[in-house]
Amino acid sequence: MVMTYHKGARAERELIKYFSERGFMVIRGAGSGTSGLSPDVLVFKGPKQYVIEAKSIESEHLSLDRGQFENLKQWYETTNMETYVAWRRKKEKVEKGDDSAEAWKKKGVGMQYRWLFISIAFFKENPKSYSISWEKAKKYGKDLGELV
Repeated sequence: MVMTYHKGARAERELIKYFSERGFMVIRGAGSGTSGLSPDVLVFKGPKQYVIEAKSIESEHLSLDRGQFENLKQWYETTNMETYVAWRRKKEKVEKGDDSAEAWKKKGVGMQYRWLFISIAFFKENPKSYSISWEKAKKYGKDLGELV
């Protein structure tokens, strides 16, 4: 649990730094990672305003428990801010000499991780949670650069 908290907090700080360096005002939610009542990060720059729940997990599926997900839905419904689950995984290997757009997405810009921002609309409801696969996240998610 402690290891997971530190990994999550590190991921949140990475997002805070990324957005702050690009002129956004950023707030880390009080009790983020523990209470589930507030999202991890709130990001503001003019009309660009995001509610972000950050997850750092090396898995083919990402699940959020029902309470946490429904709280994110409530944030969206109340604030009308774009609401994302930001999923961080290690970068995928890129074949040497591959200069395609997809390869550049995999390489990223100066980070060893790849972030995908998935709208809560793409999560599938299950009896105890809401989930999405990495394949679906790659199809529907946005990269960091698309939010700035």
